[in-house]
Amino acid sequence: MKAADSFYEHIGIGRLLSPIHKKLDKKMFYEQGGLKKGEKETISKLIEKMELAYLLSLSTINIQPFISDEYHVEGVMFLTVQLREDPSDRQVATIDEAIHRALPHPVVLVFDWNGECQISTAMKRLNKVDRSGVVIEGIHRTGWFFPSEAKAEFEAFLQAVRLENVRFSSFLDFYKDIDRAVEAIKLSRVAGSYKIAGSEAEYEERQAALLQIEKLEQEAVKLKTAIRKESQFNKKVEMNVKIQQLLKQMESLKKQLDTQGE
Repeated sequence: MKAADSFYEHIGIGRLLSPIHKKLDKKMFYEQGGLKKGEKETISKLIEKMELAYLLSLSTINIQPFISDEYHVEGVMFLTVQLREDPSDRQVATIDEAIHRALPHPVVLVFDWNGECQISTAMKRLNKVDRSGVVIEGIHRTGWFFPSEAKAEFEAFLQAVRLENVRFSSFLDFYKDIDRAVEAIKLSRVAGSYKIAGSEAEYEERQAALLQIEKLEQEAVKLKTAIRKESQFNKKVEMNVKIQQLLKQMESLKKQLDTQGE
């Protein structure tokens, strides 16, 4: 069984819908994604096959569309991207950014390579200038994992995205639950445990803490680089003290992330 098929089986989508398996032409993403030459070459080189695996719409499942001034969500697509060789993280980013840009509707991308899969999601809101277009709020990725032999955080992720645990109140809620489950993988690597925000306020707090941790990490890296170039001993000591202070701040924020929602 392919990794993508194993993922679909784990989340239970086949019990609600029949698979479509509609092949998609890579050229449509060249034209609609506004790709540069190098990006086109990456897609052409790495992708063996793309197909629309499942299409959730009002006519296929009992979930209501969500239409507002910010969001226009009338369905969710599950796309399988079969790769022909081992990709770098940058190459995966090139591919999923192109696909998410080209398709205005919410998409759950399932990359499949050598028994492993990687899930990519992106929340999109309406473009206030051009109402026919959308703006990507952020792309989230799980990283590679074996669906049938998932480690701790991925076991928790697979449980979170089982369709019986996802809200069916609207397509926006449905997709948002999956998107946040994907994003929680990144947070788990920082905080040490897998947790999904239970409210909008908690979600915003976790995002702010994560951004602050990333900022502190960047400052620490800059100081470590500066120490290697510094010749004066007293200045090296000052920078080392500053690095230790940054590390303490990061640990405090990580503990905050780990205890939120308890």
